[in-house]
Amino acid sequence: MTTYDPSKPPAMAPVADHPLSPRGRFARLAYLAWYLVISLVIVLVAILGIAIFGNSANTTDPYANIGTASILIMAVAYIVFFYYAIVFTIRRLHDLNQSGWLSLLILVPLVNVFFMLYVMIAPGTKGSNNFGLPRPNKGWESVLGIIYIILSVLAIIGGIAVMTMLGGMSGDMSNLANMTKY
Repeated sequence: MTTYDPSKPPAMAPVADHPLSPRGRFARLAYLAWYLVISLVIVLVAILGIAIFGNSANTTDPYANIGTASILIMAVAYIVFFYYAIVFTIRRLHDLNQSGWLSLLILVPLVNVFFMLYVMIAPGTKGSNNFGLPRPNKGWESVLGIIYIILSVLAIIGGIAVMTMLGGMSGDMSNLANMTKY
C-alpha cells in the first residue's frame, strides 16, 4: 500500500490541447489563424441566415430584406463570435504569460484597439511559462495566420484608398454625394 507524500504531488496526465478551449497557449500565427477561421464561419452563417430567412419585400431600403429570423441568427452568431474572440485572446495572453482576465480589456473602448495590437504583435514566452509549454503551430495555422495579416494590410490600404477617393481626407464630401446619384 502506498502512502500519500505531500512533497511529491501525484503525477497528472497531460491535458489534451483543444483550440476552442481557454486552456493552453496560442502563438501569434495560431491566434490569427483561429480568429480568421471563426470570422469566416460567422460571416457564412450570417449570409446563409439572410439568404434563407430574408423577407421578399421590394423596397429601396437595403436592410428591408433582412427578416426577424435573420436578425436572430446574426445575433446568435455574433455572441458565438464574441465568446470565441475572448477564448482565443485568453489563450494568446497565456502565451504572453499574462492572466486571461486581461481579455476583458476588449470591452473598453479605445483601450481595446491598443490591447489587441499588443496581443497580435507581442512575442510569446519562450519555453515553459505559468500556463505550460508552448503549443506548436500546425502548418495550416501558419498559412492562415499569414493570410490574415495580408488581408488586414489590404483592408487598411483599401480603406485609405476609399477615403482618399471620396475626398474624406480633405473633408470634401461632394464626391460622395455625386457618386450616390448613379
